[in-house]
Amino acid sequence: MRTSAFVILLVGLLSVSTLADFAHGPYSGAPDETGVTIAWLSDELFAAARIEYTVESHYQANGSFDTVHNVPHGDEEKPRTYSVRLDGLELGTRYAYRVVTTVDEVDRASRVGTFRTEPGSGEAIRFAVLSDTQLQHEGTNRLELVGDAIGEAPGAFDFILHAGDLVEGSSTYYWDHWFDSFDDMLLRAPFLPVLGNHEKNHRYYYEYFTLPPGGGKLNERWWALHYGDVVVVGLDTNVRRADEIRAQQEWASVHLSGAEPHKFVIFHHPVFTSDSEYGTGFFYDSIYHPIFVENEVDIVFNGHSHHYENILRDGVRYLVVGGGGARPRYTRPDHIKGSDVSIEQHYFYVTVATDPSGIAVETVSVARESEGTVIPTPDEILDSFAMSLETPDDSTVASTEQPEDSSEPIDGSEDIAMQETSVEESEGDEPEEALSSNVRWRRWQNLLIGAVVLLVIGGVFALIRKKST
Repeated sequence: MRTSAFVILLVGLLSVSTLADFAHGPYSGAPDETGVTIAWLSDELFAAARIEYTVESHYQANGSFDTVHNVPHGDEEKPRTYSVRLDGLELGTRYAYRVVTTVDEVDRASRVGTFRTEPGSGEAIRFAVLSDTQLQHEGTNRLELVGDAIGEAPGAFDFILHAGDLVEGSSTYYWDHWFDSFDDMLLRAPFLPVLGNHEKNHRYYYEYFTLPPGGGKLNERWWALHYGDVVVVGLDTNVRRADEIRAQQEWASVHLSGAEPHKFVIFHHPVFTSDSEYGTGFFYDSIYHPIFVENEVDIVFNGHSHHYENILRDGVRYLVVGGGGARPRYTRPDHIKGSDVSIEQHYFYVTVATDPSGIAVETVSVARESEGTVIPTPDEILDSFAMSLETPDDSTVASTEQPEDSSEPIDGSEDIAMQETSVEESEGDEPEEALSSNVRWRRWQNLLIGAVVLLVIGGVFALIRKKST
């Protein structure tokens, strides 16, 4: 653990009778200007509970909390997940908190976590991203390796994103294993996931996590975080109904068209990937890519493919970040067009730092897989690049790490989802007006293709429902 984190834990122990080992958490979610949600699942029924919190600097100096939020509860027959909103907090302020439960007249306190309310314009923001954690079946707990690395990483995080497939399946067995593996990470900052295919849109996902305002099931199936100079749009690519796809297209268009200078999107299935098993072909290049280009999105984070890849298409960076603990997979010998960096067989996470000058990204390896053996790679940087606000899109990104075994990008003619040609790869010296016209034409072309795809999907499901009745 970091020295500061150890000090926080030590002073916290001085003022409580017993350190509680909760079944889940505590952890935080859905931060905004003046509030955050604290959640936990106690491992036993308790007589009373409270959340103690204070400004982090005060806690580090004094080891005490100056505010208590008592938690009302009923006569439950079994432990349940509590999600408690703390409101009335100060803008752009980092807090320390803990949960205290009373069992048999003894106070049992959790470890201390931190969060930061939404900062004002112009302030620096830093967050972490991971994906595809799923399940550790045997041997070294790869999930815990990644979780502990994020939990111990230097510097503060404002939130942590997860691009789906948190767990292998929907039962509590998988969720308990996941929370045990990521307990350190969850104390660092508010946690904001999106659905993968393995969560199966199960009620536990919605019960465990509180997400920013959104739409779909319980208004949390897709969401948008507006946080200072950053906007993050989270989508669900498991939906198959045409109306839900259209709703997410509109959601993305609205929330990405704001004044925030740094724009990010996260969802599970990749728009572009060189994955040898899945590849692309999910039609998201037609459904969502034109929206991202139109609104000048900086980075799109995807999972599902268990490797790292850094791909540039029409000025939008796509990062495949499926290295959170699930078994790695290999990529195709010939990487798709726009693939600048592609790295296999590593477990990793990504850090993103923004300020008024631009964006800095690092992909940090935790371990690598070699013939079934997990080999630690502490703090190895797989990729790093910066994006400046002052210069044109495609010239702003400079990747400082290039793996020796990565292939040169090819034209992607074998991939049906890779048929458009980005501006930076066009042949000849076309005038700027012609390039702009071509980009606009491709956007309309993609929108028309997307509309046809939606109609086909809707028709197929309508036919299936008709036959089933």
